[in-house]
Amino acid sequence: VREVERQFDAIQDAYFRSRKSDIQEVEKRVMAKLYQRDESFLDHLNYDAIVVAQDVQAADMVHIRSRHVLAICTETGGRTSHTAIIARGLQIPAVVGVQSVLDAFEAGDTAIVDGTRGRIIINPDEQTLATYIEEAGRLRESREDLSSLVDLPSETLDGTPVSMMVNIELPAEIEGGIENGADGVGLFRSEFLYLAASQHPTEDEQADAYTALAKNAGEHPVVIRTLDLGGDKLPYIDWGGREMNPFLGWRAIRVSLANRDLFKTQLKAILRASAFGDVRIMFPMISQIEELHEALAVLEESKSDLRNQGVSFDEDCHVGAMIEVPAAAVIADQLAPHVDFFSIGTNDLIQYSIAVDRGNDKVAYLFDAFHPGVLRLIRMVVDAGRSHDIPVTVCGEMAGDPHSAILLHGLGVSGLSMATPSLLSVKKAIRSITSADAVSLAEATLSMDSKDEIKARLSALLEEEGDPVG
Repeated sequence: VREVERQFDAIQDAYFRSRKSDIQEVEKRVMAKLYQRDESFLDHLNYDAIVVAQDVQAADMVHIRSRHVLAICTETGGRTSHTAIIARGLQIPAVVGVQSVLDAFEAGDTAIVDGTRGRIIINPDEQTLATYIEEAGRLRESREDLSSLVDLPSETLDGTPVSMMVNIELPAEIEGGIENGADGVGLFRSEFLYLAASQHPTEDEQADAYTALAKNAGEHPVVIRTLDLGGDKLPYIDWGGREMNPFLGWRAIRVSLANRDLFKTQLKAILRASAFGDVRIMFPMISQIEELHEALAVLEESKSDLRNQGVSFDEDCHVGAMIEVPAAAVIADQLAPHVDFFSIGTNDLIQYSIAVDRGNDKVAYLFDAFHPGVLRLIRMVVDAGRSHDIPVTVCGEMAGDPHSAILLHGLGVSGLSMATPSLLSVKKAIRSITSADAVSLAEATLSMDSKDEIKARLSALLEEEGDPVG
């Protein structure tokens, strides 16, 4: 298979070169048969292991919940690829986008996977191993020091509150977020209910999952994103053949609006859960106002169905739009009157703005949250939110970085939602500055020419010149 892949890589035509993924899928299925295991074998792993793969799809990540999965290494992907994002949420060290990593490993090897530096050391010597064991101990101590912040308010030095929420995939994950002081769930990725199923989850199955999430959150808000799939296909939806670039194609709200019955099933399930807590609905990948109007119309149909059935739900359930397409950021002032909140998905906003596939390791170096164009788009969304008196939060990876979190606050973002492990370090950063300083920084960056200049200014503010930003 590796030899065939190399032959595909040498093909000049981009379309035929992309067919390499077909070969990889065949390999995956054949290997599964040879090992006589189903696709969920990782969830039943009974020994400690590092997972080394060409790639780990979102559907596979659903099953990486075993305490025996110690780390993940892949040949493809970038810092904001789905594999990396989910691994951070599960607190599993991951190094992605490492060419030929499969060829470098042998089964039974001992390895150090340094997710902080993006480094893999295979069969380390005793001194290196001892050094890393010592560093792991320091990291544990650092986390323990941060734990003292759990009960402290999320606010700047001058008392401006900043909402801190978590992004999660599974209802049970809310417990870890609340224990770390989260103000709620800013993003529940509902697609993982679908990826783990062999057929479309029923309304009752979804309602049970969403209700469990609402109850576990208590008084805290829970934002549930409707189905956001495209590159990750579901066997029970007719996708009409392979797409050249599925992440720019038929995905997210586009799929939902084309499958209205399935969409209504999900919306009714979310609405039913809203009777048990502060549950909110969020539509992903809105790119034009017509999509938003159509999605809201389906929501009203779903409410009408539940009323006719005598089913309780929150009539004032808040509805929001994800701003992750540059066009949506530009027309945010047109979208704002029709929703209760905006949530900026910076991962996609960055990749679409800079034309960088965030799962492509060849162009991963271009993916940068501090690009002046990205910051200006974020400010446009914030300004639109302020004009129509609706809150604007960020639920992308940018929110989980202490440096960019300060910049986002200065740009006027009112809330940050991130993977649970990032909560306390971001809170520490927010509590170390004043709002005035953050605003001053943000205003200055909007007139800067380069991302390097922006990073240097931010480092100077935090007095961390020796610790590179970004």
